[in-house]
Formats: sequence, C-alpha cells, structure tokens
Amino acid sequence: MPEGTFGRIAVTILVLLFGYLAIGNLLHRVILPEPAPNPDSYPRVGDLLVSRAEGFAQKVTGIQGEWIVGELVIEPNAPGPPLHYHETFDERFFVVEGTLHVRVNDEVKQVGPGESILVPAGVPHEPFNPTAERVVLASEHPSIPITFAACLVQLYALMDAEPPMSGFNMALQMSVIHPICDTRPADVPTPMWGLVKAALAPAARLLGYRNYYPEKALH
Repeated sequence: MPEGTFGRIAVTILVLLFGYLAIGNLLHRVILPEPAPNPDSYPRVGDLLVSRAEGFAQKVTGIQGEWIVGELVIEPNAPGPPLHYHETFDERFFVVEGTLHVRVNDEVKQVGPGESILVPAGVPHEPFNPTAERVVLASEHPSIPITFAACLVQLYALMDAEPPMSGFNMALQMSVIHPICDTRPADVPTPMWGLVKAALAPAARLLGYRNYYPEKALH
C-alpha cells in the first residue's frame, strides 16, 4: 500500500462516521423528529394491554389525571420484561393473588398476597413469575403514567409480532423511542445508552423504525 494511503483511508472513515452521526442525529432529533404518541390513542378504561412475550395482561380499571390504575395478571412461568428502569417515575407492585418475584438490581425479592414492593425511579428491576400459578396485581392507586402505557401498547405489538423481533432489531427500535416512553435497558449504563442511541437512531430511521405506529394503537 503506498505511503500515506492508510492514513487517508482512516481520515475518510472518520469523516464519514462524523457526518453520519452529526447529520443523521440532526435530522432525527431536530429537523424531522419523531412525534410522540397521539393522545387520542392513549389507553382508556376497560382496555387490555397484552404481551404474550412477557406473559402479562393488564386491564385499565381507572384513570387518574396522567396516570392509569390497572389490574395486572402475570401468567404461570412468565419471563416478564428484561431488566430495566424508569428515570422519572417509581413503580409499585401490590400483590392480590400468587407470589410475585421481582429482581431488584442483583437481588430477587418475593412478594405475597397483601404485600407490595416499591421500586424507585432509576433502580433496575424485572418482575416475573417462575411459579405454576398466576399472579394478580391490583391497586386503587395509580400504577404507571398513561404515556408509558401508550408506549407499552406499541412495544407489546412489536414484541408479539411474527416473526418475533430480534434483540438487535429491538435495540434499533429503542433508539428512536420518544422520551415520554421512559424505559431504559439496565444492562447498558445510562451514559453509554445515550451513545448507543446516537449511533443507532439514524440507521433505524432509514430502515423504517418509528416511535409511533398508528396501526398498532388501541384507538
């Protein structure tokens, strides 16, 4: 290879990479940002949010302001969601029936009927059910923000699609998710997740990934 060719190739790659990140994220975040979910599509009382992949079925039993009240049924041997956390809201699990297992950081806690567990914002957690009996969670108090519930409808539809979405495809999807969808993978540190999103989002947009798919909404 002629002298200096390797250096020119390296500079060209760096320039292309910088252009991809700078221009791609400018288009994605500023010029052509993804819209938030349409408020008219938000879950309503009586709606059922179902995830076959997670083994979850949550019925909306009430709405209090910007929050929903719900009853969540977790099927036997349900794996639940991946370990994750929320940046802006706490999550309380109140058990009515069965024994809920919740991984909080590296510890698995068991919560029985009449008991509850509060997972503060920013704490990695993973509710699941390794037993042969269903688990029922319910409360008269707000459980999750209605905006997050609207995002769950979309994510559940994507996870339950045939064929199921792969881990890399889900990473592409999560890179363009709107901030109001407030869920983060716990296996990627927060600062690193920002870099991962910046790297993946332009490619995800080009490949057709969106934050909101009207055809997957409940309303």
